[in-house]
Amino acid sequence: LSGCPRATFAGKKGKLSGDEILNTKFKTSDVLENDEEIKQLNKEISELNESNSEMEAAMVKLQSQISSMEKNLKNIEEENKIIEEQNEALFLELSGLSQALIQSLANIRLPHMNFDAYVNTLTDMYTNQECYQNPENKDLLESIKQAVKGIQV
Repeated sequence: LSGCPRATFAGKKGKLSGDEILNTKFKTSDVLENDEEIKQLNKEISELNESNSEMEAAMVKLQSQISSMEKNLKNIEEENKIIEEQNEALFLELSGLSQALIQSLANIRLPHMNFDAYVNTLTDMYTNQECYQNPENKDLLESIKQAVKGIQV
């Protein structure tokens, strides 16, 4: 108790005797119990600091993963935009070719069917060589070949 400011101050004034000093609330056993509590609290603080460090490291890792994913998403969006522009250009080109084909075939007597069915029929006729054996189909195919000869693809 020689280091305790209250004990020293009271002892100097002569208010407390040695027995009274021991009976104060600052007994040695209390100080030892407080010391154990302080050690336990320091241990808990160390564990919390370690846990916080681990959590901060995990957060940094997650943030870097999120940044990487955002960058990949941005690249994919840019690639998709380019693909959409290319698709639009191809669609316009296909539309132009369709119109050119329709104009080229304007003077040819076509069977009564919609345009898609007609294109499918023509495709089948070109791929199936047996269609050339039929004179009617042969004349139609030759007329179509001449009509579409000038279309640039």
